[in-house]
Amino acid sequence: MPVLFSRWMTQAALPRILHCADGLAVAELGTVCVAIWRSKSTWPRFEIQKAILADCVKRKPGGIAFMCVVEQTSEPPDEDLRKASSKMIADHGLQLTCVAGVIEGAGFRGAITRSVLAGIVFLVRNPSPLKMFESVESASRWIQSQMPGTAGSALASQVEYVRRKLDADEHIDWRGGAPAPG
Repeated sequence: MPVLFSRWMTQAALPRILHCADGLAVAELGTVCVAIWRSKSTWPRFEIQKAILADCVKRKPGGIAFMCVVEQTSEPPDEDLRKASSKMIADHGLQLTCVAGVIEGAGFRGAITRSVLAGIVFLVRNPSPLKMFESVESASRWIQSQMPGTAGSALASQVEYVRRKLDADEHIDWRGGAPAPG
């Protein structure tokens, strides 16, 4: 069951949403950069995720985690995008504290997506811990164990807050926060 956004969270605790459009949301949640994929991976969407992650790492080298959430509505990426994803993670090396992949979905489709993305994990030669999960809650707890200052339950609530922005189709353009066309 998803964790709901708590009313007690202050404005300062709200996620910094950097992109929210076209089936992809990317946000900075304190020391965690989160990408939520609702639609199939495409090069333009991947480049947005890559640029935002690079900016987060540049501002907090060695002090940021990355969580990639692939919702059950998103299809597995093609081979070139899988390789590019592996390279994106590997290129950051020790600048990323840890990487959590969340592959949602039950049944055959979820299992296929997890197996495809497990291949990405296998290809990544990264000195930072990298692990795959079936839920945001379990990934949040693991990130908290890797970065003790991170509150796992608050992180899961913040991810749900970002999802609701994607549900509401709130367009935020990563190139400066201006609404994206459409």
